[in-house]
Amino acid sequence: MPTPEDSSTLYGELLESARRLSFDLRDTESGVELDCHGMTPEWSPLYGTPTWTRMTESEQMRLTRREVSHFLGVAIWLEVALQIVLLRRNHSADPTRADVKFLFNECADENLHSLMFVGAIEQLGERHSPLDRLLVFIGWLFRTFAWDEVAYGIVLAGEEIFDVMQRDWSIDDRVAIAVRRSSQVHVVEESRHMTFARQKMRDRLRNVSRVRRHVSAVLIAVGAHVIAKGLINKGIYRDLGIDWRSAKYEIDRNEHHRMMFRRATAPLVEFLDREGLLNPVARTVYRKSNLL
Repeated sequence: MPTPEDSSTLYGELLESARRLSFDLRDTESGVELDCHGMTPEWSPLYGTPTWTRMTESEQMRLTRREVSHFLGVAIWLEVALQIVLLRRNHSADPTRADVKFLFNECADENLHSLMFVGAIEQLGERHSPLDRLLVFIGWLFRTFAWDEVAYGIVLAGEEIFDVMQRDWSIDDRVAIAVRRSSQVHVVEESRHMTFARQKMRDRLRNVSRVRRHVSAVLIAVGAHVIAKGLINKGIYRDLGIDWRSAKYEIDRNEHHRMMFRRATAPLVEFLDREGLLNPVARTVYRKSNLL
């Protein structure tokens, strides 16, 4: 088991990595991109369904641009929530501690990521899709009440999902340049953030009671469920003239969609299992979310 000294060394190494390998794409904007997909089409929840098959290629492109704009909006929502939780919990901490210094750097990264994602949405010629009220309410609960390993675990769930998706988007020539570029940056910089989150979770879970570990495991699973379901926004499909009831029916039964999301969460599930955060109740929630 890593010692506190080992953790401090790791946080210092992450901060040094941030000094050497950080990016800022705010000033590399190009024109609006319309003749392209917003993301790798295989990541569309409707991919392979009868509704998808009936669409023209142009309509499929428009759909993926709307979907990825919402996905990026959820990523911004998640990153802002993370900052609120962690800054609140570290407001009076020693600012010279290695983990706190890296936290400041992470928050700087997250703000630049949010601006970068806003720029990508605008370059796709799209707009922000309002989040579901339930997602907004769950976000408030998360920001207000989540304790350390729960906060890091839920955010890690979102980061892992986006990491796998964006690795595909970043190398797909069918995808808009703005999304490819922002995905490349996000994959590189979020790898540090995910390493940081995993280590903070290990630190917080050291010597905790079985009850707390059990409750934390379930809450992390619920948070991952909310994020996964929040990526599906009925407003997107209605705006494009797609019948929501039919779309929801097809998405819920789309085995390809389930397979892609299970692939996206495989690294997360492996980590949680290793850290004792994958109890039977949590496993049930992940299965309900098509994440396991």
